Amino acid sequence: MEFNIEESKNYKLIDGPLEVENIRVYNGSNYFSGGPVILFRLNLRDYDEVFTNQIDGFYNTLKTILPTLYEHYCSVGKPGGFFQRVRQGTLLGHVCEHIAIELQTLAGMDVGYGKTRSTLKQGVYNVVFRYFDEVAGIYAGKAAVNLVNSILLNKDFNVFDIIENLIMIREVRMLGPSTQSIVDEAEKRKIPALRIDSYNLMQLGTGKFHKNIRATITSDTSMLAVETADNKYLSILMLKDAGVPVLETIKTTEFCDVLEFYSKIAKPIVTKPLEGYLGKNSMFDLNSEEEIKQGFELAKEFDDEIIVQPYLEGKSYRLLIIDYKYVAATELTPPSIVGNGKDTIMELIEQVNSDPDRALGDKGKLTIIQIDETTERILKSKAYTPETILDKGEILILKKSGNPKLGGTSTDVTEKVNSFNRFIAERAAKVIGLNVAGVDIISQDISKPLNENEGVVLEINAAPDFRMHINPAVGKPVNVAEKLLDMLFPAGSQTRIPIFSVTGSAGKTFAVNLLNYCLKKEGYDTGMATSDGLFITDRCLKKGNMTYSEHIELVLKDPTINCAIFETSCEGILRAGLGYQYADFGLFLNINENHLGNDDIKYIEDLTYAKSVVVEQVYDEGYAILNADYDLIMETTDRIYSNIALFSKEANNKQLKAHVTKGGLAVYVQDDKIIIHNKNQKNEILLINDFPFDFNQENNYLLDSILAVITTLTAKGLETDKIKEYLLAIDFNV
Repeated sequence: MEFNIEESKNYKLIDGPLEVENIRVYNGSNYFSGGPVILFRLNLRDYDEVFTNQIDGFYNTLKTILPTLYEHYCSVGKPGGFFQRVRQGTLLGHVCEHIAIELQTLAGMDVGYGKTRSTLKQGVYNVVFRYFDEVAGIYAGKAAVNLVNSILLNKDFNVFDIIENLIMIREVRMLGPSTQSIVDEAEKRKIPALRIDSYNLMQLGTGKFHKNIRATITSDTSMLAVETADNKYLSILMLKDAGVPVLETIKTTEFCDVLEFYSKIAKPIVTKPLEGYLGKNSMFDLNSEEEIKQGFELAKEFDDEIIVQPYLEGKSYRLLIIDYKYVAATELTPPSIVGNGKDTIMELIEQVNSDPDRALGDKGKLTIIQIDETTERILKSKAYTPETILDKGEILILKKSGNPKLGGTSTDVTEKVNSFNRFIAERAAKVIGLNVAGVDIISQDISKPLNENEGVVLEINAAPDFRMHINPAVGKPVNVAEKLLDMLFPAGSQTRIPIFSVTGSAGKTFAVNLLNYCLKKEGYDTGMATSDGLFITDRCLKKGNMTYSEHIELVLKDPTINCAIFETSCEGILRAGLGYQYADFGLFLNINENHLGNDDIKYIEDLTYAKSVVVEQVYDEGYAILNADYDLIMETTDRIYSNIALFSKEANNKQLKAHVTKGGLAVYVQDDKIIIHNKNQKNEILLINDFPFDFNQENNYLLDSILAVITTLTAKGLETDKIKEYLLAIDFNV
């Protein structure tokens, strides 16, 4: 039965003592974590302040259902630490947190982070844990609460079904190994990665500098080349015309043509669909009219046109070409079993599948071997069934392809490939025009030239799988994603647009608009997400509050801008986290008590902590722009790893003076003059009276915004005269 992802999305919480009041997903850095987390707002109700050691049988039942929780150190700091906490007594929210983490871990998603915190409401807790996939995380959280409620209600709970479903969610929803390897390499290079759909379509980079990939097809890959590679007959003709050694091949819709070809070459043949893949509906080593008839009919089930070739004995190799250059190679061996004279074919397959390197799906080194149509045909051709006992020493090949997706074994042979064969593979990719290509070769020995051992190029593939190279079953991994990123973003090319993120309690919109005006004057095509709307090059695409993460992503995905400016509200941070990974400039304007009491924010210290995410998530080479007039804001410096620049309305601010003494950048007011102090040099830029505002207590926040913007533009490298010119040109009355 096919797995239904919608059923997992709609997985229900059971009625029980513990009640989930709300579920919230944080996609970016947030109040609780620097990475994506899920929050379950959990009401313990009658079990508030009831500890696990006070619940009869709870410890033993939990240990029986989920013994692998032994690996959780918890605060004890050693294996078994969490169980020790449960035995000695801990609250049930803490237990749900650890179960949600462990269920994901058992399904191959080692999230490894969580925390449980009280809220402003008695007996209600925020249970927070990391996730790799949103659907899997929510499912694991619900299952964790259901498991605990089942224990409290003395009901059975099938944890194996939960883990199996989580594995299926992982396989359906998470990036494939090829895409993930590219994203990982991009993140090493500080290239942002944004997911465009729920499959493998990704954006690398931001704004007008971005490139898209779907698995290993890139936005620079020729559509014509992909179509040509998919047409196995056309691509073989083109390769043959270019002098690439290929098999003699015919294309036909008629059985008589197949028989005529077989008679002509007097050798066993292969039949396969014109646009087939993974050996689907293909048959090999056909050496009788009856077998050929079966092969013809099978191929016709997939495609009206089929291709026919001689069957060639030899080893199967995949050579990877990126940017028309040889990168890596693997030998692909179909899965097989060896008889022992006592176990059935099914039992032997299960024994092979027990290898810890084998896993369901494509995330491990080896894939579980499954009996599919190809395997059934192989068994039928030998008059076998899955219950047949093979003779001792008999080798049974279970597939006709060595592709790892089908359970095949990949062995790295990158260093063994003969230079002539490398040249042939590169030439094949160039002939088809495919910048990322998998060239399949049949040869007795890949270390020998193809023209010396009757080797041939079997076919050329678009979207080649990287898994066999980055995680081979045998041999050294090759970081092939590195070469793809080198192709997409050559050395020295820009990959992302600068991001300016502004937070604070007052003056954010004003500061964002000032930045936008000045940066436009500098020649930038800006995108903005503010409480007034979403703007692309000053055109309002959407009106209203656009300070949430989903709006920020819209700006970053826009292909026409080269600069992004965000008004980052506390509400947005507390609702879903930041909508970007890192900013180049994070501005913290000020702090007051205007959000206390919402989202379990009780103290102004908590509010400051929430907003400080903006200045913490700044690239190392970027700048955190801080208001030195607030001690709470200055306390965030311990969590900041970027450069720091300060501003203040007081020239004698102690922390500011210490900062400039060390050569730091600061902007402050002295005798109604705005001073830029940078690298031990002071420059007057403007007078307070140059602005048409009465900076009284009510409008004091406007001065915070002006000082922060001057500080930011100076940190960006704008000359003082330019900043002055831009600010004086603004019509503040509009």
